Amino acid sequence: MSKKLILAMLACLLVLVCAACGSTDSSSGTEATAEPETEVTEQAEPEASEETAEDRDLFLVTPEFKEYMDSYEEFFDEYVEFMKKYQDSDDPLSMLSDFTDYMNKYTEVMEKLDEIDEDSLSAADLAYYTEVSARIYAKLSEISR
Repeated sequence: MSKKLILAMLACLLVLVCAACGSTDSSSGTEATAEPETEVTEQAEPEASEETAEDRDLFLVTPEFKEYMDSYEEFFDEYVEFMKKYQDSDDPLSMLSDFTDYMNKYTEVMEKLDEIDEDSLSAADLAYYTEVSARIYAKLSEISR
């Protein structure tokens, strides 16, 4: 089987698996939407004293969630680099062990993603998830060509 065909199948498999792990609204079965751009960094506290801490938290990405999503994206950055190296390799079979390691890491990363309680995420968390997912899909599309 040609190297490009194997690569295309692997990239498609990852895209399908990632898409299947997207957030869904349990009541309607539709995919949850979020605002496309959010501020990820800490913001200065508003001067209005009437605003509650809960209101402020709606606009900030939860630090733990941000840390996880950053590691999620980092994994895919490493995977994309590996697949580019695979594409350029004259001996792709020698990289099978490394690919197996990436698939094991992928399983761990996705299990952690499944453990996240989607109902507890703020609007900022969901927006950040959407941004990271879009960047990952763009990177994966680079290697599927």
